[in-house]
Amino acid sequence: MKLLKKIGFYLLIVAIISELVLPFVLGPFLTDYSQINQLISTFGETGMKTRIYFKIWEIINGTLFILAAPALFERFKKTSPKLSLGTAVSLGIFGLGDCILTGLTDRARTINEVGLESLIHNYASGAGFVALLFGTFFLIVLYYLEQEKKTVQLFSIIFILSSIFMFFFALPKIPFLATEIPYRGLWQRLNLFFLYLPFLITAIKNRNLGNLS
Repeated sequence: MKLLKKIGFYLLIVAIISELVLPFVLGPFLTDYSQINQLISTFGETGMKTRIYFKIWEIINGTLFILAAPALFERFKKTSPKLSLGTAVSLGIFGLGDCILTGLTDRARTINEVGLESLIHNYASGAGFVALLFGTFFLIVLYYLEQEKKTVQLFSIIFILSSIFMFFFALPKIPFLATEIPYRGLWQRLNLFFLYLPFLITAIKNRNLGNLS
């Protein structure tokens, strides 16, 4: 656990950068793949030649997110033990739901192929997104308690933007509001970018913290 507290923020930086570059690395391997229209999980769909690489990539990244959680708790535990635990758990849920379970389960290519495994994939991914949004909110409160006004302002803007893009991305799946909108892949990528950003900034700011204790 001591080692994780020391290197956790480095693991978090690696995981976030890895997640951001994943679609751009795998994209060229699929003919006519559109970064703004198609989802990232398309790489892991049944029949895709990128499927195994996507799965391994996501499982590794998910593990890194979970291993980074203790460093996040350690950083903020003196500010608020409960909120720091909530932030760390949020990161862990994202790593498990949107990465590991996404890697272990297949997303159906067509509605006729939807089964239990595909439902687990979709709901686990959605739970991961929401967990990371809660994690951003917890970070805002933690930095507020530490009187980091500029960080609170920046993260509040990021929180609003990520909420907006999450709404656009999830709109086709929201009961009673379900509407097909174009560029769903773009909304997913923007949502993820702004969800990752507060954690990336926090990791960069505190990456050497464990070496000082």
